[in-house]
Amino acid sequence: MEERTKRLGIFEPAQRKEQGVKTWTPEEISILTSNYNSVSNAVLRKLLPSKSKQAIYKKAYKLGLRKSNEIEFLNRSLARRREKGSNWNGGVRVTKRGYRQILFPEHPRSDSSGYVMEHILVWERETGFPVPDGCCIHHLNGNKSDNRIENLCLMSFGAHTTFHHLGKRHSEETKQKIREKRMKIC
Repeated sequence: MEERTKRLGIFEPAQRKEQGVKTWTPEEISILTSNYNSVSNAVLRKLLPSKSKQAIYKKAYKLGLRKSNEIEFLNRSLARRREKGSNWNGGVRVTKRGYRQILFPEHPRSDSSGYVMEHILVWERETGFPVPDGCCIHHLNGNKSDNRIENLCLMSFGAHTTFHHLGKRHSEETKQKIREKRMKIC
């Protein structure tokens, strides 16, 4: 019988310590029970660094702990984020308006997903300084995916708007709507 239990990896408590099997301390159990239903798996792993994800799950199951639906959703979302996602394109995406974005979460102009417009990154890398407030980067040939430095130009917002709307004819109805909007602003 003893030989069979050894072969199957079943140990008595004294043998478990000899084999290096880690047991749960009361402090670890306390941390697990107080946090299991309120934090994500990643946070639990940081709170219990000596335990694997599987060990945490098994102990919680033995203790009868279950995750709330919100935490389960959060764990699934985090598990499929960025590189782990099925539609991962190497940190590059294209917006609906045709601009290329690059994953760069540390950049001051990154959006909530951590992406920055590629033309801004190219311009800042080539010139060595950030785009000033009140300015934007203009594509000279109008092709938003052509982000070569030769095709990029720094413009103020006002100059950019004037450039794109110079020579446009508005109907009387459109002019009236513009006047009304200006009156609301002032």
